[in-house]
Order: sequence, then structure tokens, then C-alpha cells
Amino acid sequence: MTQPLVSTITLSKSCRICLDNDDQNDLIRPCLCSGGSAYVHRKCLNSWRSMNRNGRGFKSCEVCQFEFVIEPVIDDPSADKKRLIIYRLLVSRDITLIILLIQAFIFALAFLMQAADKQDRKIQNLYPDSFTYFGTYYLSSLIIFFALVGFFGLIGYCCGLMKNDNYNNNNCNCTGVQCFCVGTSCNNCDSGSGGGGGSGGEGILVVILIIVVIFAIIGVFVGVILSIMIVKSIMERHAKRLWLRQEAKKYIVKDFEGQLDQLRQISSQRQITIPRNPTRFNTVGNNTNKIMPSAPLPSVSVIT
Repeated sequence: MTQPLVSTITLSKSCRICLDNDDQNDLIRPCLCSGGSAYVHRKCLNSWRSMNRNGRGFKSCEVCQFEFVIEPVIDDPSADKKRLIIYRLLVSRDITLIILLIQAFIFALAFLMQAADKQDRKIQNLYPDSFTYFGTYYLSSLIIFFALVGFFGLIGYCCGLMKNDNYNNNNCNCTGVQCFCVGTSCNNCDSGSGGGGGSGGEGILVVILIIVVIFAIIGVFVGVILSIMIVKSIMERHAKRLWLRQEAKKYIVKDFEGQLDQLRQISSQRQITIPRNPTRFNTVGNNTNKIMPSAPLPSVSVIT
């Protein structure tokens, strides 16, 4: 009598983030997800917890909404110090990159002005003889740069005022009309509004120079304000990202492989409502661990 052939199918676990089934020892089951979404690499989970957009994935699964159980935390001052050094290096790198990009733009503009003024040298004649040959074009390009910053900054400010005014009045009908920044709202825009008249070439050149100088002065103030805003934004972004990255390594998610009953029991004991304090995590034994940011920004939070 022939024996029936028994087909043995071995189901290999795979990570639901990277979809790879290698490194089986690093695969964990942290939540109530089942099937192909049950397992995930710990390194992939830590990366997702620190890089997701709104920060909710740091403390809970975004599929089944199960709040992760965190292993007991062991403080490591040396690791915190190392992460703080990395944070400062990242901030310094981005600020240096921005400065280099601005200088590259100014130098490129200076070389273009130098090439355009090679024969007549009208730009060079505007400066005293004590200025160096390239210094005149560098200073001119710097003034033009600040003028552009002031010009676009003024446009952005005026457009912001007009946008707010449009939202408040809700009756702006300037279709097909170019609105200018004046002391009134868009309701006063007229398709026939504009400027007229003319003058000699020298008068126009003087007016253009005056406008450039005015915008350059505005650009200095706008540049200072933008610099403060950019530096603050870089520090906050790196502080939040680095903080979540380091906390993902510090607050380790518990693996419930082979403990599905305990996982369901923990889920049934918890309330469905999201806690108000997102910086507290439940651990085994109903203990709580409070996450303190390691980056030097007290306003950093997990949920934005």
C-alpha cells in the first residue's frame, strides 16, 4: 500500500516594512497585527518610529493602534552625551551648507558681473580706487543678493497680507489683474491701474539704483530675520528627529513572539482612548517610563 505524500510547507516570517525574510533573529511581534503584518525587524521598527511624519508611530502601531509595551529602561549617560554631540554636528553641518550655498551664489553672480563689465568697467568705476578689482564685483553681487532677498521678502509679506485680507473679506475679484502692494486691499484693484510717463535713460538708471539700494537695505533686515528662522527650524528639526531616533533605541519595544495570549490580555486591559501625555509608555507590570528629551530643546514633543 502506497503512503500518501505529505506536503510540508514552511512559512517563513518576513518584515512588514522592508518585506525581507532575512535575519530571522531580529524579527519581533510587537502588536496585534496578524498574517503578513505580524512581524517586523527591530531595526526597521526603530527607524519607522523615529522617522514617521506625525510621531504617532513612535508609541503605537499605526495599523492595529496597539500601544507598544516598552522594556525596562537602563540609563546610559555616555550614550546620551554621544547623541548630543551628533546632534550638534548635524546642526553645524546644515548651517555650514546653507552658508556655502549662499556664498556660491554670490561668487557666481560676481563672476557674471565681472564678465559683463569687462570692457566698459562701469561697475568698477562706481567704487573708490582703494577697492580691489574683484572686491567691487563681490560687493555689488552682495548688494544685489540682499536686494533680491528684500524684494522677494516684501512680495511674500504683501501676498500674505492680501491672502489674509481675502480670507477676511471673501470678496476679491481681481481675476486677470496684476495686484500691487499698496495700503488697500484687493478690492481696489482695477484692470486699468498702472503707471505711465517716461524720462531720460539717466533718470531711469538713477531710479533703478535707488530702488536696488532700498531693497538691499530691506534685504539686510529680512536676511537677518530669515537667518534666525532658518537656524531655529534646523535646530528644532534635528532635535526632534535625533531625539526620536535615540529614544527608539533607548525605549525598546517588547517582543511577544509565542506570547499572543499575554498580548491580547494586555490589549483588553487597556482603554481604547489615547492618553493625554504621549511621553509615557506602559511597561510590563503597569510601570511607566517618562521620556526626557536629550536634545537641548525643551519644546520638543513626540506628536506634532
